[in-house]
Amino acid sequence: MNILLIAAAVAAPSAAPAPEPASEQGAGGETVERKLDEEIVVIGQRPSFKTEVVQVGAFRNQSILDTPSSIAVISRALLDAQGATGLEEALRNTPGVTQQATSPTTSNNFVNRGVLMNARTNYRLNGALQIINLSPVPIENKQRVELLKGVSALYYGLSTPSGIVNVVAKRAGDRPVTNVYVNGDAEGSVGGGLDIGRTFGPDGQFGVRLNGYASHVETPIDGVDGYRYLASGAFDWQVSERLSLKLDVEHYRRATDEPGGIALAAARLLTEIPDPHHRYAPADAPYRTWSTNILGRADYVLGGSWSLRAEAGLATSRRQRSRADFSFTSTTTGPTTGIGRISGNYTPDQEYRNEYLRAELAGKLDTFGIEHELLFGVARNRQIQKDQNQRSYAAVAQNIYDPVRISFDDLVFTTTRLQPGSVNIDTGLYALDIAHVGEKILLIGGVRRVIYDTEEAGEDYTIKTWTPTAGIVFRPTPKTSLYFTYIEGLESAGTAPAGTENEGDILRPVVSKQIEAGGRIEVLGALASLAYFRIDRALGYIDADNLYVVDGTAIHEGVEASLQGNLTPQLSVAIAGQYLKATQRDTGVAAQNGLRVDNTPRWGGSVFAEYRPEALPDFGINGGVYYTGLRYADALNTFELPAYTTYSLGANYKLRLDGERAITFRVNGDNITNKRYWSTGGSVFYVGLARQVRFSASMDF
Repeated sequence: MNILLIAAAVAAPSAAPAPEPASEQGAGGETVERKLDEEIVVIGQRPSFKTEVVQVGAFRNQSILDTPSSIAVISRALLDAQGATGLEEALRNTPGVTQQATSPTTSNNFVNRGVLMNARTNYRLNGALQIINLSPVPIENKQRVELLKGVSALYYGLSTPSGIVNVVAKRAGDRPVTNVYVNGDAEGSVGGGLDIGRTFGPDGQFGVRLNGYASHVETPIDGVDGYRYLASGAFDWQVSERLSLKLDVEHYRRATDEPGGIALAAARLLTEIPDPHHRYAPADAPYRTWSTNILGRADYVLGGSWSLRAEAGLATSRRQRSRADFSFTSTTTGPTTGIGRISGNYTPDQEYRNEYLRAELAGKLDTFGIEHELLFGVARNRQIQKDQNQRSYAAVAQNIYDPVRISFDDLVFTTTRLQPGSVNIDTGLYALDIAHVGEKILLIGGVRRVIYDTEEAGEDYTIKTWTPTAGIVFRPTPKTSLYFTYIEGLESAGTAPAGTENEGDILRPVVSKQIEAGGRIEVLGALASLAYFRIDRALGYIDADNLYVVDGTAIHEGVEASLQGNLTPQLSVAIAGQYLKATQRDTGVAAQNGLRVDNTPRWGGSVFAEYRPEALPDFGINGGVYYTGLRYADALNTFELPAYTTYSLGANYKLRLDGERAITFRVNGDNITNKRYWSTGGSVFYVGLARQVRFSASMDF
């Protein structure tokens, strides 16, 4: 449902006037994209958490009032105010986002609307390239983070109906950028980076934005540390009035240690959540990742309102991962004594590759007084997963209440399991018509032809299907909009998670359906949104035999609301909430039907506010509240993960120097009450991080 206004990204503005134009006129009268540069400083105007336009997928530079779906945009101003260092801090501003089965110190396995976001299909760079989220995505070189919620099949093809996380790279703008910064935390992390942006050439036709960052990483978990690096470049060339080129290149590396998780059977026996500083995994048990993303794009104006766009990209990721899951030796004495063991495996050779191609033709056509924005496109995503050798080791004694140090080099590896690789090719041909009926109504209709081929050990298959889209947007006033949409999509049924008997098995894709109705209104300097959604999809869960299966139907139904922007010149807010009812049906297990889908909180929400006194405009103080409701860890709802609330506090001050130079100092504290909570659901559980205090100093030249 989230990709309905595809043509608007490369065609004309919306039917009703937007507060800020989403496009400009070229020399020949054709419509071209308006530059999006949130770092441009407007005299007398303060940075805002509100965003006028979106960039995810086909919504590039489209007015947010004209997007017929729920979308959360976390601007650079909001990321900076919170001292965010990764996607986890960014997405906590969106209601209902939880994590599953992986430690937040190694990678993020996000769940939205009760549906897992697939690490290889649901994350995008600049609304296009499928990047691989097995390596934590850095945000130092990103201008914003967007979460486009729900089904997104028309434009993105195969992906789960949880949503698309889009990270938008910083680019050179009209204002030169030279920024040097250092940051760290109370645990001992320390890092530094450089951000340079320039346009040059006789007509400013060239643009370059370079980012580099390196840090030593410490965590609140005993003995879990490491490092990470980032190098990136965003390059722009306006070759002529008709042709423009873009190229993005980024490489990042992260190396930390595995902290160790707690198996479901052990977690359900605990009477309290364990100490968040404890580490159960062996010392130096590695979690190391290397990722490279390359994305190129060309736009050519054919004449009038018609244009061509071509994109190509490559995302590669390599991972070395050691798992360690704690379980009790005895279910009767273990919970009292803490005596148990860790068992797990080591996979040194996980390699993934995504190859991306897309071509589009877009333009306008008038018929009987109705203006049609038309889009025709073809896209191809080829995903390659190479063979993996997983080595299991013999169980080693451990104590959950008083962990002992275990050397990774002392582990005795007993078996090696070959996990065969696979090749998935998702080819889509799509067409969309957005009809402007008068000045206030948009009628939307589109369809995608999906051809999905899979080659894996012992079985090759092809799935062909049609995924339709339909919707309407009504603009009663220039500052309000109402919408309704229906969309179908093909989604991966998932990969059997860690700890299951069929771990690593890839299940066949299934069709999901979604309806959504909502509205938006501008209030003062903020944007308020309200939406109802319902997703019907195949149900995946871990059965009584510890097998991950797809059986039955899951109905995810809920309401979301948000308010984001400046309520006064001094007060900025980001407020969001969600009610979700996710129900299992037709499972074939009478006791399971009607129960909640695992890891789906009924309620979730966040409030973040920053205040800048009128008398001290360069000083800001902020605070946040983040709530996640009760979840169940298993399909039979026998193990509860209690609701929890964490709090944040922060402050920042800009010290102005000669000329345009300035130094900005920031300090941010997360989970300041040191709340103990389960941060993940799934088959393996991890405790949320203890209190963290981060600081930074950033100098603009």
